[in-house]
Amino acid sequence: MAKSQISFENLTRAQERSFNLIQGLGIYELRAIARVFGDNSPTTSKRDDHIKFIMDKIISGEDLQPIPLRQGRPYKELSNIEGILEELSSIIGKDYTLKSLSNKQNDNIKTIGFRQVELDVVKKKLFPIRVKGVVLNKSTNEYYIVNEDNSLPILIEKKAFPLLEQFDFVEGTAVVMNDNNEYIMDNIETINFVNITSYSPHVVSQERAVPSKKINMDDKEVTLGLRYVLNQSKFSDNITKMQKYINALQNNNVICVALVANTIYDEYINLCNIGFDNIFVLRFDDKPSDYFKKINIFLSNIKRLQEVGTNIAIFVQDIVTISHVLDAYNKNSENTYFNHTEETANLIKEIVMLAKCTNENSTTLFITNDELDNNDLLYLTFVNKVSNKL
Repeated sequence: MAKSQISFENLTRAQERSFNLIQGLGIYELRAIARVFGDNSPTTSKRDDHIKFIMDKIISGEDLQPIPLRQGRPYKELSNIEGILEELSSIIGKDYTLKSLSNKQNDNIKTIGFRQVELDVVKKKLFPIRVKGVVLNKSTNEYYIVNEDNSLPILIEKKAFPLLEQFDFVEGTAVVMNDNNEYIMDNIETINFVNITSYSPHVVSQERAVPSKKINMDDKEVTLGLRYVLNQSKFSDNITKMQKYINALQNNNVICVALVANTIYDEYINLCNIGFDNIFVLRFDDKPSDYFKKINIFLSNIKRLQEVGTNIAIFVQDIVTISHVLDAYNKNSENTYFNHTEETANLIKEIVMLAKCTNENSTTLFITNDELDNNDLLYLTFVNKVSNKL
């Protein structure tokens, strides 16, 4: 099959992989994928037009709107298209699958939007604030983050920070950019927990290795790259012990990231006192769609950190609550997988499988255990039985 005659410049590694996948599709597959990506008349376009349309959507990073399938389409073709969408989702880190688009129809996930940047306002550097968050794609020329401290969206111009890639974690300073008091990134201090002056992004080998490096955590021997169950329901139950764990890991050049469900404000303050390098907070008042979106950002960020060779320790609190909220998000699916939906089970497995060891770095996973958690068959099977007890 002939390759397309169109080309794209400055593609990220993930976008290049997507481009290669799309170029290998047949015309009927391209028409179906283009329709899912929003083309209202896919049968009138040529092959290269389909490829450009799909790639423009991927590069822009915009969320897709659910589009009903044509009546009478054969199941075999649908199954093939779903497989292609799943592969694209895996490469890019966004969920393009048909089931997901259908489930999102009534979720009203808020789209981040900004008013025009006013250069005369930006130059004044008004009301600077400290910000941090995961870099997300907004358009061809822009990224954005949602500041973790106050959920304020922060615009980032790609040309100002050429080292950045989607799903990097950044810390820096933002300033007001227009009369609407919206913010733009003014200065970045660290990318993926490395000072920007010494940061040199490079992808390391992900070839698996047998975990062997052991460290001592509060008189307990831990092997980096394995999974562990903590016999406590909350990290804040014993802040002193958790601080010892974190200090031991950080002293061994390990970045400590937490994913915490069902969090209220006073618990968040306690979590901040423990000393995690970053905390992904799933708040008590978050909607199921918020959980789904934040967990996918968390997964993409961890995979990006692994890609650039970061040693990571992940601390997950209350994964059973995460499972039940994801079931609520996937409300149109049947609970056929250990009393959970298949979509929920796949995301929980993806979190558990983050733990690994390579020749370059390791990711160690710690998951809390409450006595009631063992009544959940998904937790018992996918977490407890594959983890060491700490």
